[in-house]
Amino acid sequence: MGSKGTCKAASCEKDVRAKGYCDRHYRAWRKGKLGKPRRRSCNEKGCGKAAARRGLCADHFAKQHAKGAAEASGEAAAS
Repeated sequence: MGSKGTCKAASCEKDVRAKGYCDRHYRAWRKGKLGKPRRRSCNEKGCGKAAARRGLCADHFAKQHAKGAAEASGEAAAS
């Protein structure tokens, strides 16, 4: 098996696994902890899930949508 080079992370001399990173730095990159994130994540504080709609993950979007629908139906009933 031929060597692909060394890791492109600063001061790392390990062999490349994928995307130019060694195994440790590649796993960090996949989690979005290294440089530019792999994907956009949810805007909700502390949530690292992938954004699905309007900058929120599917769970947070569903909660926000359900809350908005409940408030809208409450306003309609009050009128």
